[in-house]
Amino acid sequence: MDAGSSHVEFPQGIIYEDNEMEDAVRAGSLEALVDNLTRPDKLDAAFNRAFLTTYSYFASGEDVLHLLMDRFDCLPPETLSPTKRGEWIRETKPVIQLRVVNVLRQWLESFWMEPPGPETHRNLLKLHLFVSESISNEASAGQQLLAIVQSRLSGGERVKRSQPSFSSAPKPILPRKLDKLQFLKIDATEIARQLTLMEASVFAKVRPTELLNKNWQKKESEDEPTPAPNVRELIRSFNQLSSWVAAVIIAESDLKKRTQIIGHLVNVANACHELQNYSAVISILSGLESAPVYRLARTWAMVTERTCSILEPLQALTATDQNYQSYRDALRCAVPPCIPFLGLFLKDLVFIEEGNQALTPEGLINFTKYSMLASTIHEVQRFQQVPYCLQPVPEIQEYLSAQFQSTGDVHELWERSCQLDPRGRGDGSRSRDTYTATGGMTTSMVVACMILDD
Repeated sequence: MDAGSSHVEFPQGIIYEDNEMEDAVRAGSLEALVDNLTRPDKLDAAFNRAFLTTYSYFASGEDVLHLLMDRFDCLPPETLSPTKRGEWIRETKPVIQLRVVNVLRQWLESFWMEPPGPETHRNLLKLHLFVSESISNEASAGQQLLAIVQSRLSGGERVKRSQPSFSSAPKPILPRKLDKLQFLKIDATEIARQLTLMEASVFAKVRPTELLNKNWQKKESEDEPTPAPNVRELIRSFNQLSSWVAAVIIAESDLKKRTQIIGHLVNVANACHELQNYSAVISILSGLESAPVYRLARTWAMVTERTCSILEPLQALTATDQNYQSYRDALRCAVPPCIPFLGLFLKDLVFIEEGNQALTPEGLINFTKYSMLASTIHEVQRFQQVPYCLQPVPEIQEYLSAQFQSTGDVHELWERSCQLDPRGRGDGSRSRDTYTATGGMTTSMVVACMILDD
């Protein structure tokens, strides 16, 4: 317990999950939440991270800034005797002030999400003046904060991310002719590696703001930039890969070759699983389970037992049972580098946002809601910290990118599928001219979270 903590009064206006044990903050007024950020007797790192990640839901950056500056100049509780007031000023107030400095530094360094513009610039100037006049004499902590404020004023942005060393990366498995690439002649492991690098480069750029307020669902406009560019790019790449999987199978007229393509795709999915690229695994399975491919009864009848033995565990991993429990368990145990399937995180975020009120019946900020949102976002961030140690092969990446751009319309794939196999499985009384998506893990998630309207 910090110095002076015996004189601390717990923040008024805070409700804890367990008031006797003071477990986690359940709700509170904005002023009380800010006081809780800077309590001298207790440093609650989880609370601070949740608050700084989600404060934009219930307060402006200017409001938070002013409350923190006011907190720095706080007065002792009126209930203290003159003697205790003197002790509080000497012992407790310096701890609170140091907490304020550290919260401001953490905010600007790691959680700064204020939009660029005149208002944000004015707030930074206010903070710069405040730090210069009030904190600069507080040893190194104030000096460090001042440097961060100056960096923000100049447009600087601090990004902490380790860089991979290619010296320890596995040697790429290259085909004989890099200038004339063919899908079946590129090693499945190398396809998985290059797919992973392509997706990881976008996934690493996803910012917390893109995951707040369902920003990825907001339509793009010419006047304003999209609020979630990297999330939308991941959605596009997921859908493109899934569509390409279906297209590359349907495009092959020869039955035997078609089964070879399915086998190769399953091997790619398995290699992606070994790399913990769950996004690509689920995207490839989504393509394999799409209606135009799923209905090809004669083709699936010729798929080898070996391919089926590889495919079945992947399908079990991504099964919908108990809210995708198998996949969630695997992800919980995953040690980065890893690329999760973002769609399930988006689904969880929507559920939290729509299923919980912003305020409690008492009119307090429902901090439980924002803790759950922050926890989900922090889980995404956990997988962004460690890059893949793989060597890029530009020729293979360019080939894959070109392939993804050339997929046809899903209705054309359905018509082509009906030509390849007029009596496909699962058709029943359905018209051959009607495309209907099949089941599978991604149907509910992709429809709800991953399909763009552009």
